[in-house]
Amino acid sequence: MHLFRRVPSIQDLAMRPLVESDLPPLMGLLEQTPWASLSIPHDEFRLTLNDQLSIVLEYNGKLWGCVLMGYAVGPIAWIRALIVHHSLRPAEAVTEFLHAAEGYAKGHGVERLLIMSDERDASWLLPWVLREGYQLQLDVVGYEKRAMNIPAWGNTGAWIRPATTDDVPMIAKIDAAAFADEWVKNSTILAGVFPVAPFYIVAELNHTIVGYAFATVHHGGMMAHLVRIAVDPALQGQAIGVRLLAELVDWCSLNGVQLLSLNTQNTNQHAQRLYEWFGFMRNGERQTVLVKDL
Repeated sequence: MHLFRRVPSIQDLAMRPLVESDLPPLMGLLEQTPWASLSIPHDEFRLTLNDQLSIVLEYNGKLWGCVLMGYAVGPIAWIRALIVHHSLRPAEAVTEFLHAAEGYAKGHGVERLLIMSDERDASWLLPWVLREGYQLQLDVVGYEKRAMNIPAWGNTGAWIRPATTDDVPMIAKIDAAAFADEWVKNSTILAGVFPVAPFYIVAELNHTIVGYAFATVHHGGMMAHLVRIAVDPALQGQAIGVRLLAELVDWCSLNGVQLLSLNTQNTNQHAQRLYEWFGFMRNGERQTVLVKDL
């Protein structure tokens, strides 16, 4: 006779830190549930272990959900993924999962927590996130490019080479200078993406790193996503960003990539003008960023 597994109440779930052995069952959970909000791809879940902020919720040794979190800079962190077991009611689970994550993060020195929401989770996640006091900050909009033409090569005096782990301290310094605190990628993230970013380059002027970019590939190499591009603010206006973008498009063309995508803040008009001039078009994707001070 088939025995049905008991669905625990939310109050029965025990919280503990995420450990590496949780990753395989977490992927299994992700395959079965419609209640998953992700702002990072699956192959970057492991990177969240480095910040020791992520939590799982379990009952009798089985995972019933998780909240993956990672630091930005200082006391600021992001919820990178929130996953709820398909047998739980998201209206109850989201509230409890957020409370658990906020308490854990606050205990680790986090003072501000951010999360992204898009149309896929607008009905089951966003209303409860808003109810818990998260405030709308801005939208992130998606762009894509299918024709791998290059309108200009930018600063041809810049030396472009593959990034190495030895470059990470300088890359992190540029990143911190180029972005607001909540958008900064720390050294742990910038070093951890080497295994999942086949395109990772730096630009040098006078033997000094002045910019960088990295991209990931998906769908068997048919699609690439520009995760990050940044130039030292003191040297912006010298077409270094154009050069980095041109190198990426050229790499995509040589490697058979059919679609190149990226995201940018809806408030960043300068970046949008650059991407549109380079042949990128809005793809209709939009993510809402929400923030809460703990």
